[in-house]
Amino acid sequence: MFNRHAHTKTCARIVFPALVVWWVVLLAVTIPGNAPALLYRTPEGTLKDNCVVWHDGAFYLFAMYRREEKPRDQDQWRHVWLATSTDGVHWKDVGPVIQDAPFGIYAMRVWKAGDRFLMNHGSFTGEAQDVLRLWESRDLVHWNYLGPEYDIRRPDGQRIDHMDVIPVEEAGKTVYYGYAVGGILRSEDGLKWTWLGELPLTDNIPIRVVQEPGGCQRIGDTYYLLVGGFYPGSFEYATATYISETPAGPFRPDYPAFRLNGYSGRELVALWAGYCRLPDAVLLSNYMLDPGGRFWWHAPLKRAVVDDAGHLRMGYWDGNDALKGAALPCETGPVQLASSCSDCDVAVDDAQITIAAPPRPHVRWITPGKPNIAHAFLDTPFDLDAGCVVEGALKVTAMDSIAFPAAGICLEQHDQTATAILFGTWGQTEIGTLHWPEEPKLEVADSTGVGCAPPAGMPVGEPCTFRLLIRKGIFEIYLNDLLVQTFASENLTGRIGFLVQDGQGVFNIPSAWKMDLP
Repeated sequence: MFNRHAHTKTCARIVFPALVVWWVVLLAVTIPGNAPALLYRTPEGTLKDNCVVWHDGAFYLFAMYRREEKPRDQDQWRHVWLATSTDGVHWKDVGPVIQDAPFGIYAMRVWKAGDRFLMNHGSFTGEAQDVLRLWESRDLVHWNYLGPEYDIRRPDGQRIDHMDVIPVEEAGKTVYYGYAVGGILRSEDGLKWTWLGELPLTDNIPIRVVQEPGGCQRIGDTYYLLVGGFYPGSFEYATATYISETPAGPFRPDYPAFRLNGYSGRELVALWAGYCRLPDAVLLSNYMLDPGGRFWWHAPLKRAVVDDAGHLRMGYWDGNDALKGAALPCETGPVQLASSCSDCDVAVDDAQITIAAPPRPHVRWITPGKPNIAHAFLDTPFDLDAGCVVEGALKVTAMDSIAFPAAGICLEQHDQTATAILFGTWGQTEIGTLHWPEEPKLEVADSTGVGCAPPAGMPVGEPCTFRLLIRKGIFEIYLNDLLVQTFASENLTGRIGFLVQDGQGVFNIPSAWKMDLP
């Protein structure tokens, strides 16, 4: 029978024949005090592969959880952590609701069938991750293992992991479809499952290393299947969107917005995507890696946005407005260009900042010269350790008929560099390090372009809004309420600025709030 941890009010109880597991000594993994934190972390140890469900006015955050480091990875994860929230932003620790399991507990999904909740998670037979184990609960807090007779395995014994489950109406009754790492399944009651086969994905895209469904959801008349893995064009883990008109597929790549989230280079901060279903909306959850250690964070919830063309994107969820605490002053002060530029200019009035960086002489008739970049910072530094929300608007216009202008936001660092987010008008967003005081140069670490769901640049001459959520070096940036990217930066001064390349940018004086987080 599972033991009750001294700091946990509730825990799962389970009986295994001739097997009782007790941990006598727990070596806690403590989180460094200066570690980035956006949005939620466990008070000790770490979570991974989060799953968020909504029930009866509250959010329930489940995650595989470990208290200690061990040489063999599967031995580290023997617990399920639970936190709850009434607003989806401020989370209250419940603690391990399944703990000290005699088998590894990996990613899980939770759904309701009839009058009970069910959970499945990946697990192991020996060294092989080849089984899904099922649990049941009446209240999402107390969980009972259903036993080996309910375990789910692939017919060939290969890897199987977490299975997202959705109810579907067929022939006048509710059945269930499951989308697991390893394949697709179907159930009449949500308990006993029939193997249908490998995930029916078309086009044979070579997904490297892993093929991990985060979930499937019907929105309108389309089923959106999220599949994580290592895709061509993305060095790191990414999540892609496949679509179908039926729950059983086949699912085809949604090429215009295929990469839902991910990175073009070797940076990796946020990953994963799973559905959180509300009565009147569909949200997306994901998590972040701590750049300074082997820890994971629950990220702010996103809104599942389907545009007029039927493409799924990660959008700003207005529930995150609960992050806004006290309003912060946003003084412009004597704004000056941060680097010398004989033909660049900055002007300030009560409502906006205008920065001009005219294109350099053309190399040839249709070949623009070297990019000309100008940038300036607001005078007021923000407390980025406490975290802040910054909202504003920007517009970029061309200054000749050849060069493509760009504009963006930059975060000043102590060594005369800045982390810059540059929205190009050529269908690309670039994030990287801006170097100066000599001629400014952007060293690009990540780019978003064709085939990506996040905004790929911005249009010429059209005002766009932005939102920046930043705390202790980790930030999310949104353009027109669509998630652009999650990124990390070090040695920040707290000053936020704007930059323009080969054009003129107009930036509204932004509004800012201190984050209301502990």
